[in-house]
Amino acid sequence: MDLGGEKNIEEVKITGNLKNKIGNLGAATAITAKNISILPVNGRNFTSLTELSPLSGKGGSLSGQLGSSTNFTIDGMTAKNPTSAGSTTSRSGAPFSISIEAVREFKITTNQYDVTLGRSGGGTVSAVTKSGTNKFSGSAWEYLRTNWLSSPYDIRGNKRQNDFSTSQFGFSLGGPIIKNKLHFFVAWDHQLDSRPLLIADIRSPEDEKRLNTTTQTLNQFLDIARSKYGVGNSPQFGSFDKVRNSDAAFLRLDWQINEKHLLTLRNNFTYDLNKNGLGDNTNITFFESYGNDKNLDNSLLLTLRSNLKSNLTNELKAQYLYTFQNSYQNDELGKPVPRAIVENVMSPGVGSTNIQIGGHRFAQESFKNNVFQIVDNLYYNTDKVKYTFGADLMYTTSKSIYGSEVNGRFHFQEWGILKP
Repeated sequence: MDLGGEKNIEEVKITGNLKNKIGNLGAATAITAKNISILPVNGRNFTSLTELSPLSGKGGSLSGQLGSSTNFTIDGMTAKNPTSAGSTTSRSGAPFSISIEAVREFKITTNQYDVTLGRSGGGTVSAVTKSGTNKFSGSAWEYLRTNWLSSPYDIRGNKRQNDFSTSQFGFSLGGPIIKNKLHFFVAWDHQLDSRPLLIADIRSPEDEKRLNTTTQTLNQFLDIARSKYGVGNSPQFGSFDKVRNSDAAFLRLDWQINEKHLLTLRNNFTYDLNKNGLGDNTNITFFESYGNDKNLDNSLLLTLRSNLKSNLTNELKAQYLYTFQNSYQNDELGKPVPRAIVENVMSPGVGSTNIQIGGHRFAQESFKNNVFQIVDNLYYNTDKVKYTFGADLMYTTSKSIYGSEVNGRFHFQEWGILKP
């Protein structure tokens, strides 16, 4: 063995094509599938993760702008409610606009002058949905906050009387219909939320001072309201059950027509019924004055992606988005009637307050929108420049019944009601 000999190493050449690259002309935060799977998400609403962006604010705002200035897109198409100017979760604050299980990834983009992004003043939240593969995969889940795990006492230390629980469950499944040709992905998410609705729930002298009334005064008021103004015989103040049902259903089909053309059909449906979710602005609003809020949204999208050449791709997308919201009186009253506000209802030694009976001021509103959108983008890539040419056409029809107090509002002084 020759330890002192020399060794010759052949020359090694490293070649590369180094180019200047600008990833984003602005700030962008990408939330990957891994982030979504490992991060805790309250209520399983993917938009909660937008707070990971350093430019995210309250109420869905970005870059310090109003929340209504944020644009929402799913698979590159609008997911914005024309009425509420927010995502398809409208003013009622529905738990989700799409099942988080159907979201592959999304990005929060601000101050980026991308030709494919628009209709935003503060920024854009753009989500991409999952598709099936040649391998079957799925999931099933149940997230439960049971009633017995909740404190048996409310924040005042009183024994709680009503159910306080949340159950969210569902499933997802994806796989091949025809391997290498046709794939599917489905997801369904359901949430059942139960919690107490407290209306002048007086159980202590502290409650009397806080509400400026007593149980005796409320009972006296209710007796007169029943005998002279038709208020029902069911309880009108105290602690009530309040249940909210929400669903999100998702379906996606991907058909590889041939080597050049991929056709995708995707449908996203959400439904939310918030019973007794509409309160009013009087100090004490009796139960019959509460309203229900129902929301229904559906997005149907057809996409054709064509690889015309190795450096030339065209993507044609057509969407029909339907949004509907209806606010109406709860089952206690059953129909819209004028609301009556009795002012300065006195309770000796405690104080005075205003009490409302009758209808809800917004419980006759409804909003219906039909949005038709066609987008065609042509992508042409060279060694130095990436070109994008396209058109984005959107047509919206709206039918709205909007207005406050359309059934009338009547004010009474305390002496005119309690001393007829």
